[in-house]
Amino acid sequence: MISQSQYTKRTLLMLGDLIVFQVALPITIIARFGGFNILEWQRVAFPFFLVSLIWLVVFFITGLYDLEVHRDSMRLLRTFVEGMIANLGVAFAFFYLIPSFGVGPRTILVLQFSIVLLLGYLWRVAFSKWILTRFSIGAVLYIGEAEDVRKMKKLLSASTLGHELKYAFITSGEAFHDESFEWVEGLKHLHEILHGGKVNVIVLGIRPESFEDIKSALYDSLFLPITILDRAELEEAATGRIPLSHVSETWFLSHIRESEKTWYETGKRLMDLTLTIPFGLFTLAIFPFVAIAMKLSMPGPILYSQIRVGKGGKLFRIWKFRTMLMNAEKDGAQFTTDAETDPRLTKLGRILRQLRIDELPQLWNVLLGELSFIGPRPERPEFVTPLVERMPYYSLRHITKPGLTGWAQTKFLIPTSSLEDNLKKLQYDLFYIKHRSPILDIVILLRTIGIVLRRQGT
Repeated sequence: MISQSQYTKRTLLMLGDLIVFQVALPITIIARFGGFNILEWQRVAFPFFLVSLIWLVVFFITGLYDLEVHRDSMRLLRTFVEGMIANLGVAFAFFYLIPSFGVGPRTILVLQFSIVLLLGYLWRVAFSKWILTRFSIGAVLYIGEAEDVRKMKKLLSASTLGHELKYAFITSGEAFHDESFEWVEGLKHLHEILHGGKVNVIVLGIRPESFEDIKSALYDSLFLPITILDRAELEEAATGRIPLSHVSETWFLSHIRESEKTWYETGKRLMDLTLTIPFGLFTLAIFPFVAIAMKLSMPGPILYSQIRVGKGGKLFRIWKFRTMLMNAEKDGAQFTTDAETDPRLTKLGRILRQLRIDELPQLWNVLLGELSFIGPRPERPEFVTPLVERMPYYSLRHITKPGLTGWAQTKFLIPTSSLEDNLKKLQYDLFYIKHRSPILDIVILLRTIGIVLRRQGT
């Protein structure tokens, strides 16, 4: 699949980080002792290797394996420094909490941190310059309407796929001047491009069955080393969402196969029950403090409940720590436009929402099997009905169990203030439903931790 290019880049980036962590240790020992002390290296190599694995996780949480970060040099520098500062704190905690290694957070750890800070940043600059933008599957031929060519070029340029629009064959509209790619004029020219080894990827913005001559040319290309994708697949790989404007019911029938997810769903339920134990204990520990703070700051109950739509459209009741005034919905159900400015939120409520503490009572719903840790966020039935009327595909969110956090919550950080925003989130939810797996769930969980620590989203 075309997104394999992104996976390969992320894997290379992670392996490069791991190599930097390991190379930095002998350099640290040389700097500390004035030469390579093999006994000292043997003493600290294993604990520092364990620390380096934890550092990779911290990098993931801080967003350093998001390829988009590497397209902006200042953002990369800021994020890398933040990640390394977090890593330093993690390393100190590691050696203090596990004294059995006999390694104290002394000069060697500070030297290790400084060397990794330098070598790691240089590695990422090199990655951005020579791998991110140049490591590519090949050139792209787009077949579709002329007005969509600009959108395709912009999409490829903004993505981290490393692909480039080289040729465009239009089925309607007029060609425009652009020296960055070549217009393919006529089926003969199209045949020459395909059989001349000039493209590796064909992106279809049309249905081939509507154009008999083009369909025949594409059939011939099946015997060539060319990947054929529809427009939706390319945008899906580039953005992490499924564009509803480019899909149909047939597309969903071809790509969403619930029968293949049986074992995954069973394993996910076991993981939910396992994670509920530590998070539940944490919730019980902080409950008295949250309750006291709420009683001192505002009148009313501590917990608040709402009806939500779950798997299969089944209604269930979720519980939250109350974050709003008692008469917050006197005018009916409303979206929270912004957790910082919504007048219905109390001062304590804003803090609880930004830290996601208000969601912790929903662990009870996880225990009951109504919620999962990861999945599309359950919506209120008052909002679901008009959303289904505007977009029938919205009901596909209910194929799987809803979650405390989801792919949409990690990708679409703008507050959901309208039905339109909910439809945008639907594109990310459908991406999750199609691709959900243990690895994607871990990615979402780690990204959520980073978002909470930065107090992003709502």
